Amino acid sequence: MPPRAKQTIALNTRFAPGEDGTLRHLPFDLPKAVDRFRITIDYNDQVDAHPQVTGGNTLDVGLFDQHGIEAGGSGFRGWSGSNKLEIVIGKTWSSPPYRAGKPGTGTWNLLLGAYKVGPNGLDVRVQIELNPTVDVPKEPAIPDLDSLQRATLPAAGERGWHRGDLHAHTIFSDGSATPAQLAVAAYESGLDFYGITDHNRAQSPVNLVPAGNGWPVLVPGVEVTSYAGHFNVWGTDTWYDFRDPTPEGLRAAIAAARADGGLVSKNHPKPFGPDWAYDEVTGFDCIEPWNGWWDRLNTVSLKVWDDALRRGERVVGVCGSDMHHLDDLSTPENPLSPARLGCPTLWVQARNPLTSASIIDAVRAGRCFMSDSPSGPQVYFTREDYAVTARVVGGEGTALCLIGASGIIATEAVTTDDQSWSFAVNVLGKGQTYARAQLYGANGGLRAITNPIWL
Repeated sequence: MPPRAKQTIALNTRFAPGEDGTLRHLPFDLPKAVDRFRITIDYNDQVDAHPQVTGGNTLDVGLFDQHGIEAGGSGFRGWSGSNKLEIVIGKTWSSPPYRAGKPGTGTWNLLLGAYKVGPNGLDVRVQIELNPTVDVPKEPAIPDLDSLQRATLPAAGERGWHRGDLHAHTIFSDGSATPAQLAVAAYESGLDFYGITDHNRAQSPVNLVPAGNGWPVLVPGVEVTSYAGHFNVWGTDTWYDFRDPTPEGLRAAIAAARADGGLVSKNHPKPFGPDWAYDEVTGFDCIEPWNGWWDRLNTVSLKVWDDALRRGERVVGVCGSDMHHLDDLSTPENPLSPARLGCPTLWVQARNPLTSASIIDAVRAGRCFMSDSPSGPQVYFTREDYAVTARVVGGEGTALCLIGASGIIATEAVTTDDQSWSFAVNVLGKGQTYARAQLYGANGGLRAITNPIWL
């Protein structure tokens, strides 16, 4: 057996001012007899990744192994964004979110993304240590379900409806919780299902969470995170190329996800979402008009969705907390703070037994509505023959608004905790191609949104 290689590889590169949003592959060769290696990265003038922070540098990092850098290929080992400057790759364990596996001999590529470049430029220094000694952290134990306290929530107002949150992050991108800890939080929050949508993930979370026997259903996904916008994909088990932030590159990635049968959602199209760079890029199954606390500029996202509906695009509205930190105790009174899991909540009408596939099918068909929290008001919006019916459960003291292509077409005060109204289609106004319902609280904030009924 050959001795294990012991050496250090040094790499350097520079991004000049004005090269913001540039991605660069930095190749390096691994010799034989490498069981693990550690990448350490340093760069100048570091600033936070938040879109509102300027004046310095933010570097994103990813990795491809000896199998190549092709889109959708097996060479992709992971993407940590700006979350990690030290990465271990090993045979049996790698730093999350990177895939473990024997480091193969040949040319690897460190992917560097200059998310922000300050006035002094971005100088990157990389050290790669071969076969270092590494302390592998222990995985937290998964508690027994019987030891957990599940939230007591109002029951669904109608049969077959389930509540959940399809947009959340773990340590496999820039979140603070393990996938199993997120499953525990979903159970304790009273959710029936939850999504894990880590940024540009290289591995599925399915085998990392408890399942069955009363646990909430996991809907695995990925948030394809490019420098021109983010989109979620649920229902597939691969990665999609995020490296080409042009309209053509985004269209190709969206088309690849849809060809795989994925459900594709345009995420948080609003300032500091971050927003989408190209309005002309279409082809989404869903748009996320509600991301995090309502007052966090979601009126902009809602207009993006409504504009699409007015153009006749039958795109489903979805919501998600975009939760990153389970221990964050933020509240809607501080809308610039990160939202908690389940705020907002997506309700779906899915067939039993509840599975990832049945949840995705329900969303694809538009059988879903949004509420501000797991205990928030429920709005059931249906059509029978020549009338549409809105039923509000748990919404006493709110105001119901029907929205159509021309704007608000009807309003009603909600005076009890279970109240229904019927509206004849022919009196909703000429030219209305669709109608949907919104529920407003006493302070004017949005409490719930339904998907449209096409008239």
